[in-house]
Amino acid sequence: MSDLAVGDAVPDEIRLTSIHNFRDVAGPGYRLASGGSMTRGLVYRSTALALGEEDLGLVEGLGVTTVVDLRTPDEIATQPDVVPAGAEYLAVDVLAGHTSAATFTGAGTFDVDDARREMALTYERFVLGEDERAGFGRAVHALARSTGPAIVHCTAGKDRTGWVAAVLQLLAGVDEDDVIADYMLTRERSVDFVAAIRSFIETEMPDQLEAVNVLIDVEESNLRRSLDAMSREFGDVRRYLVEGTGMEENVVDDLRARLRGERSG
Repeated sequence: MSDLAVGDAVPDEIRLTSIHNFRDVAGPGYRLASGGSMTRGLVYRSTALALGEEDLGLVEGLGVTTVVDLRTPDEIATQPDVVPAGAEYLAVDVLAGHTSAATFTGAGTFDVDDARREMALTYERFVLGEDERAGFGRAVHALARSTGPAIVHCTAGKDRTGWVAAVLQLLAGVDEDDVIADYMLTRERSVDFVAAIRSFIETEMPDQLEAVNVLIDVEESNLRRSLDAMSREFGDVRRYLVEGTGMEENVVDDLRARLRGERSG
């Protein structure tokens, strides 16, 4: 990220009509434990970038230079991104061959217990899975090296994307309660997206609706599962990124400085 990315005149809120839950990872400028606020306009989060023409223009107006797509190859093939002009596109399958809420619905017959177990395992693997950690490391590294504002997303923009957002916020020094509240904001910002999924399931596979509701909901307990695992295994987010994902210390520290609006050494 260049200093130009620590932009002036960052919009207070960006409302898009063709995609859901597009927002600044820094929120309104979350307060930091050390004082100050998280820098806005550096990283945005979203669902898959099925951008309409008008929304594409709005996103291009942000000066986006990097798009990091966390989806599986099958998800990408089903709905390729509309990439803003001038942006470098990077696909990183952070699931490393495992399923997620977005992919589990195609796994055949499953019940509520299966869905809850899968979500728990998914969030644990974000921290405990060696391949998953490496994937998240590549994704965060790309965000750190972006020459301008970046977008990170998956399909629903809640699990994989939610973890990246939480990692960036914690690295900046945002209080954990604010991190969790920001994670839960996805439930409010994805009402229409979730309603469309439920409508489809009610028509095509009504016997699965209760289980799918588990997969598409936003549960605080899921994020806390990842946070607890990170605390147990690595102590803090910096060690998770350096020791767990393999990111270089100087890249992590430079990213933290920029997220905090500081000049790195």
